[in-house]
Amino acid sequence: MQDFEWQTSELSDQSGRTFVVTGASSGVGLEVAKALLTANGTVIAGVRNPAKMTSLVPQLEPSGREGRLVVRAVDVADLRSIDAFAAQLERDGFHLDALVNNAGVTTSRFETSPDGIELTFATNLIGPARLTEKLVPLLTAADPRIVLVASNLSQRTTKAPDLTAVGDPSSFSQFGTYRASKIAAAAYAVDLGRRLAEEGSRVRSVIAHPGVAATGMATQADNAVTKAIAGLITSRIARAASDSARSVIWSASSPDVEQGVFVGPDLKRRKTVLRVAQVRGAAADPAFQARVRRFVHELTPP
Repeated sequence: MQDFEWQTSELSDQSGRTFVVTGASSGVGLEVAKALLTANGTVIAGVRNPAKMTSLVPQLEPSGREGRLVVRAVDVADLRSIDAFAAQLERDGFHLDALVNNAGVTTSRFETSPDGIELTFATNLIGPARLTEKLVPLLTAADPRIVLVASNLSQRTTKAPDLTAVGDPSSFSQFGTYRASKIAAAAYAVDLGRRLAEEGSRVRSVIAHPGVAATGMATQADNAVTKAIAGLITSRIARAASDSARSVIWSASSPDVEQGVFVGPDLKRRKTVLRVAQVRGAAADPAFQARVRRFVHELTPP
């Protein structure tokens, strides 16, 4: 395990580099986009509401700098939307340095995506997996990587989620389903990195967690008791979105990031170090990774 101090102010010049950031119109995603633009990078913001993102352009594109914001519509819970987004980037001739799979959701009740997939899994696993597979051919820069914005929950359990229960409304609970989706997404990211390496690809797959971020998603609880507990936890240990974004920004930009690592802050808010660790728990289990790969394949037809 490696601990080190790093602040967004240390971000090196990103001129000539292009980043796709999903869920970039608020929270951690917005802070990631802001930092990369300030460092002269080009950010392709994949968002559900382009008008909302476009309204932020005056404050995001720094005067006198080279950073450029490109706003594109994409709903990562909708496979058709993902395919259209990726196809447009290819037609426009973009060569990407990094894909930051940041968009995520937690829902208070059982819902399904336009493709009939439970919405939490559609947004946190299936959509990012589909987008990743579509954009890997565009990750042709000198030092490309895919960054999954994950949860530290995946590091804290060895119990593998039951993927056969994902579509069953009677098995749904907000916290349990969210945790399961994050464990599965981490397993997918590790498996993806291994597959890319075996193919001789230079693209690295990295997992970054923001800690407990003080964003809207942190308090979207499904009942009054859970909401009160979540609010208490958030008030005591949650970091500002700008602080939480540090691990993601570093993972997307640093030449020192390694394949398959898990990067994030200490859970104690007062500690400012970032920590690079190996993936642990169910996400590190090759058998579970294989199940996740099959699960994703079954729900994402060519």
